[in-house]
Amino acid sequence: MKSRTCLVRNEYIIAVILGLVGLPAYSQVPPQPGDAAPVGKTKPANASSVNPKAAHIRTHFGEQYFVPDGGFVLRQGQTLPNLVWENPDDIALVLKDTTIPTRWFDEDLVEVRTARRAGRYYAYGEGPVPAGSPLRRAMTCCCIEVDSKLAGLATDLIPSIREETDAKKKRTQIEETVLHWQTSEAGAIALAALLAGDPVNTQSKDGQWQMENATRHVRLKRKLMGLDDTPPVVVAAKPLAGEPAATLHAGSLDQAQITQECLQQLEAKCDEWYRVAKQPTAFVIARNGVIAFAKAYGEKGGKPMTVNTPMLLHSAMKPLMGVQLAMYVDRGLVQLDEPIGNHLPDFGSEADKNLTFRAAHVHATGILFPWSLAFRRLFYFQAWQDTLIAHCSREWPPGSKRRYGCVGMVLSVRSIELISGKNYWHAMENELFKPLGIKDALPGGTGFSAEDLARIGVLLHNGGTYGPQELFSEKTCKAILPTPLKPYFPNINMTYGIGLQNAAKKLGLGSYGHGGGGGTQLLVNPKKRFVFAMTRDAPGPDYGPRLKDILAHLRSWIND
Repeated sequence: MKSRTCLVRNEYIIAVILGLVGLPAYSQVPPQPGDAAPVGKTKPANASSVNPKAAHIRTHFGEQYFVPDGGFVLRQGQTLPNLVWENPDDIALVLKDTTIPTRWFDEDLVEVRTARRAGRYYAYGEGPVPAGSPLRRAMTCCCIEVDSKLAGLATDLIPSIREETDAKKKRTQIEETVLHWQTSEAGAIALAALLAGDPVNTQSKDGQWQMENATRHVRLKRKLMGLDDTPPVVVAAKPLAGEPAATLHAGSLDQAQITQECLQQLEAKCDEWYRVAKQPTAFVIARNGVIAFAKAYGEKGGKPMTVNTPMLLHSAMKPLMGVQLAMYVDRGLVQLDEPIGNHLPDFGSEADKNLTFRAAHVHATGILFPWSLAFRRLFYFQAWQDTLIAHCSREWPPGSKRRYGCVGMVLSVRSIELISGKNYWHAMENELFKPLGIKDALPGGTGFSAEDLARIGVLLHNGGTYGPQELFSEKTCKAILPTPLKPYFPNINMTYGIGLQNAAKKLGLGSYGHGGGGGTQLLVNPKKRFVFAMTRDAPGPDYGPRLKDILAHLRSWIND
């Protein structure tokens, strides 16, 4: 796993590259010098409707961001600054008054005006907009003691910098680290964690600090929405009455109902695929919970791949979101066909009555939300991203058409967060992963192993049970499986589930699952109690034909 210093350098390089090709940088990486300007330094407003740039900004106003004036590092004793637009000259084209009303909160979420002690502080702003509700955002800053030197802190807190013997390299590392701390929220989060004593070591999960910080923002969001009087809900697995359900486990070929010859043929196909593509991959294939085949190929991060190596999920995260939602549906906390506006006020209008959780998960929101926005701003940890989405263009009324994307998932998990009081992935770790014995997942879907993905598959073919626990009922499990959408959305004539697609052509009648852009796949045949889990970070050469050949072999096996 990369050191924190290496991550800092990589994030900075990404920011520079994005700047060179004309794309905004991630909110988690340093913007380029000159992106932000002090309050009052904007050009006079020119809101002319014939100005193409102004028209574009109005249409995409939800994508505008603001930051603390002076950066993300504060000094103990200072008066807390206002928030200012990242691109103030652009904002001045469409707004006469660009002032952002700003509120500050300390680590205990007590509203303050002065940074009286070192630690985390949270800035909240309601940016004015050309039309509609305010653009609400919050961000984390780190306050250091008044006499602290950032260069000294970089040396003291990060072992790789402290141990660097090349003076030039050391100076560069210090400068990049300090820039990261000062100019990005991710940097402020990292600095606060280091000052609190969270060590920099190879055991730290990538994204852990950001996930925990996102939970703090969910708590702040609940406070500002007046939800403090409603305690957060903890959704726990229930003891299962009767015999324990199947779990993912080792067993004999007879228990897995596979012959030695069939297994050898399967392994030969997987071996040949790796020989040709050289793409690091892991497979876990199980029947009745018994692992029939488990093998990993290649290396990742300089270490040999195993079936427990975390790999990218991308859209293969959608089944996890669907299963998490099933747990909340099962407890009566949400309903699949209730409006998301019941939880997110920006979507509470009559026009959004059909913007339901089902519409969100089957991609029928009608909201134009480019994929690039999710990747640029990493929606996994953005508790306030629903306010951005509220300002996105509408292509059609919710439920009238569908287009595959991710915007519905964002709205769904933002709703779940307000119920749980945690970042959705943070809640998932406790409510879903822990009962299943999942330990290697990296926050935000940036790493998930083939073995752990197979556990999700076993949970599904069990109908919501795993070992001695029930995570959700069989009735709820059926409710999230692929089903005709026409009864819910009369204009949509297809079959789709909650994070699950029809996979009959891949693994046989009644099968379902979902894949990711990197090539990861989770497929389940519930009648045959069969699970196929494959993880990889990129499809690589011959992906389609090779996968099709392997799945054809598996169909012939399970249909014997």
